[in-house]
Amino acid sequence: MKKNKDPKYPFRQGIAKQPSEKRIEKVKGRKLADFHFMTAYATLPWNHYGFGPVFGFAFGPVIWKFFVPQFLEKIHLAHYPVKHVDHALDEKVPFKPEHLHIYMDFINVWIRPIAMLIKRFGIINGSKLGGEFLRYLTYSYNEAFKMYSTSMTTTYRPACDLPSIKRLRGADPHFMCVPSLHIAIVCLCFSFYRMLFERENFTQEEKDLWNKELFGRAVEIGETVLYIKQHSVNCIPAALYMMTRIAPELFNPSMAVEFINALFVNVDDVEEEDKKKIHEHIHFMYERLLLEGAMEDNWVTPVARWLDAYEPYTPFYA
Repeated sequence: MKKNKDPKYPFRQGIAKQPSEKRIEKVKGRKLADFHFMTAYATLPWNHYGFGPVFGFAFGPVIWKFFVPQFLEKIHLAHYPVKHVDHALDEKVPFKPEHLHIYMDFINVWIRPIAMLIKRFGIINGSKLGGEFLRYLTYSYNEAFKMYSTSMTTTYRPACDLPSIKRLRGADPHFMCVPSLHIAIVCLCFSFYRMLFERENFTQEEKDLWNKELFGRAVEIGETVLYIKQHSVNCIPAALYMMTRIAPELFNPSMAVEFINALFVNVDDVEEEDKKKIHEHIHFMYERLLLEGAMEDNWVTPVARWLDAYEPYTPFYA
């Protein structure tokens, strides 16, 4: 994915015309969760500004750098190194398959804001902005694959007979854990829109409402990667580090700290002492990767170095 020549907004696709007061009034006070994802599906792929980003993402890294390599590994037609990355702290978060619907919302959580952009700016100008996000998304998948192609990673998952969990596990071979794309995507989402709301002169009411909603949902989805045992606590700091390195114009260390500190704060099924230990571990590993990567041109280097030396923990449900 080629960036443009603007270092401040490397994936911008032209200037979006400011919306009329009438359009702003139509979306005023609405939560992002109230915007239907089908608005984006029905408009974004079918115009000049949306076609390229949509199909470049869907038929690019999603297929060839996420699903295909994993399934090739699963059926033994590819032979990537695969290593477990479990940690003892993973057991401190209970297995809760009922959180699956939140976990799966990591797709619509970034599609619904694009539907809002279409409604607020109109199809053409909204597609310029939505396409910009999709270019970042494609870039993130491409960058994550640099680590996955070096070494695939996995975690142990508890046995579960629920059909919904079985469908998830059937669709996801589970060989791309470090860095967690779930964490990367939700952090990209809330940080991108923080930038966009400022750059595109959103009202203070809109910024207050939607920034809070996007960050809160990002944290909820981030917690579910541990609740349903799709990731380890080790997968989270690697994703935060990747986003800090590849998109510093959006995501910075203070945002990473804000995200870490918010995890599990509002839940009562994780002990307070365990919450503290989880936060401390993620902080420590994130800061370690930042320090070790400060002199490296390639963000993958310190992650790969950590993985080579890591001795994984075997949980009781293995």
